[in-house]
Amino acid sequence: MLEQGAIVESDTKRNTVIAVTMATSRQGAGVVKELSKTNKYQIRAITRNTKSAKALEIGSLNNVELVKADLMDPESLNKAFEGVEVIFGNTTPTKGWKLFRGSIVRSYEMEQGYNLINQVKTAYEKGKLNHFVFSSISKAKDPLKNEPAPGHFTSKWDIEEYIEKLDLKKITTVLRPVSYFENFENKLPGYNISKKVFPGIIGKDFKWQTIAVEDIGKWVRGILSKPEKYKTQSINIAGEELTGHEMAMTLQRIVSSEGLQTNYIKIPRVAIKFLEYDIGVMADWIERSGYGADMKKLKIIQKELNIVPTSLKDWLKAKLENKNKSQIEWSRHWKSSQWKLLWDK
Repeated sequence: MLEQGAIVESDTKRNTVIAVTMATSRQGAGVVKELSKTNKYQIRAITRNTKSAKALEIGSLNNVELVKADLMDPESLNKAFEGVEVIFGNTTPTKGWKLFRGSIVRSYEMEQGYNLINQVKTAYEKGKLNHFVFSSISKAKDPLKNEPAPGHFTSKWDIEEYIEKLDLKKITTVLRPVSYFENFENKLPGYNISKKVFPGIIGKDFKWQTIAVEDIGKWVRGILSKPEKYKTQSINIAGEELTGHEMAMTLQRIVSSEGLQTNYIKIPRVAIKFLEYDIGVMADWIERSGYGADMKKLKIIQKELNIVPTSLKDWLKAKLENKNKSQIEWSRHWKSSQWKLLWDK
């Protein structure tokens, strides 16, 4: 039975059925929202909790069916993938924070990956599945300086190897995003992004490739528009390539009319490694080697696939606008509450 937001297949033209794993995650939700706009797909949004606020939000979109399944439960994936023609798969290393470990657990992601790929294999052997899009992570710009690589990078690269081992490369497109803009929204006291502060994990003069997480959805939509050309391909994808200082100056130009100055602040590496060791290793890796997206080649592909990447400037503007709206709404609510207290007296 279809959940709210789903549509019945047209008698004249049936929408392609696509399953999206981890549909309430940042990546998954972005993919669902982007594909929903096209009206070309019947989307199975796979999530562990179909009653959560995030699930209900995406479940209200056109052509979306909420399906309960878990990457840690192979049988639930088997049922969720029944009859699908396309699968978008992503995994996560995040498993609750613990002292001296952080929240990143490589073995947790590997188990998800093996379960996912095994069920992709099963779905393919049934004869319906013809395209698998896997979200990995960008390879190094300089392979000779790749080691040591972060554990949450190598887990995804090992899952890629498992795809090849099971002879699924022929139907697979691997998208390898770089760091997300959204990662700048950390909650460390004194290192929160604001009009005056742009926080980062690397030195201010190192080039750093980044991308808006919502752009993963744009890439999936684009790849699915030319599936035969992009099957078997693996693409490092990015939206920007700026130094930390250049990122701060991007924000500076947005707020300069307010007479404010934005400074780039590097989060101390020792603090990062204490709180989330693998992110500290990632920071070392970016400075030593860096992400390997070919920015010139990407512009050509983006034009072909009608992808307009989100710029850091536009992302920052949207973030500031949303923050201002939230503050205004909070102020109105507070004033309304105060007036009600006075009135009740």
